[in-house]
Amino acid sequence: MKRVEAIIRVERVHKVRERLKELGVGGIILHADGWSKESKFHLRYRGLPVSYDLIPTAKFELFVPDDKLDLVVITIKENAKTGEAGDGVIAVSDIEKCINVTPMND
Repeated sequence: MKRVEAIIRVERVHKVRERLKELGVGGIILHADGWSKESKFHLRYRGLPVSYDLIPTAKFELFVPDDKLDLVVITIKENAKTGEAGDGVIAVSDIEKCINVTPMND
């Protein structure tokens, strides 16, 4: 089992979420502000060019079976990218154990 954390542009959330749902993958989305390692960051937000310190972002947190990991990462990359700086980042980590609080069979 893997934990996938993806931080992407807010305007790409709907597209990424829909594609992940098609794969049968669920998770949570957190909305936050982030900043770049660059002192001034230039991007387009809601179609307008902006340059500012804090950038609205969305963070997906997913628990993914090992056999779906590559497909999930590719799906996020393909649907989150715009081709401009600031498209996001994906982090993958190992999960030793994942326990469903309410098992489906109970």
